[in-house]
Amino acid sequence: MRWLFDRNILENESRAVIFRYIKENPETYPQKIVRETNIGRGAVLYHLDVLLYAGMVACLKDGKLRKYRAAQKAVV
Repeated sequence: MRWLFDRNILENESRAVIFRYIKENPETYPQKIVRETNIGRGAVLYHLDVLLYAGMVACLKDGKLRKYRAAQKAVV
């Protein structure tokens, strides 16, 4: 995923929508993102991985549930 740093991470429209949703709804989980944004489950999971790799979101485990929030250093 090194290629990600050659351009703006949020150029991808779906990824930008997901990131905005996480910023507005901290401690959210993938199924809620799928339901609220109408982006497919596979795409949401892929873009969450990209955002994690880029350090823009943090993932917290709550039992079996993974919750996401904007990372402290994410400035967008």
